[in-house]
Amino acid sequence: MNAPIKGSGIVELVGINDQVDQNDFGASVAVTLVPLVQASGEIVQWGLFSTEDGTGAVQTPAGTLLVFSADPAITAGDTTITAAERLTLIGQIAVAAANWKADANGASVFVHDQPLIFPPLSTLYLAWLHEDATSFNDGAGDDEQLEVAFWYRRDS
Repeated sequence: MNAPIKGSGIVELVGINDQVDQNDFGASVAVTLVPLVQASGEIVQWGLFSTEDGTGAVQTPAGTLLVFSADPAITAGDTTITAAERLTLIGQIAVAAANWKADANGASVFVHDQPLIFPPLSTLYLAWLHEDATSFNDGAGDDEQLEVAFWYRRDS
């Protein structure tokens, strides 16, 4: 049976060894939707998860999740993207610091009021634009990370 809602699984946006400061990007990552075929649809919910495995702090950052139709080849710490890369953007998901729920072991935020329609493709590319003044992994041993998952409905 073909499930009407599919999930991406957890994908890392900022790794434990990536220093990402205010107005920096995290590395771009590929998320395969449907292997070997193209599909269109709508992402109906985003979940972001912040944890730390070292001496750092659990982050509750403000930022924007950028969604591309082609690989922008962004490296963690980049401060710009090219004009050609920007033209492959298909969506921007705003994440406010105030919306996170956190405790000593991690933080999470779910965004369901910013759906994103995507054209026929087999892979989406994601990158985090960090807009918070508190950096990820700016101290030795911080091991802070940011991950994302999303849920989508296929139209084709």
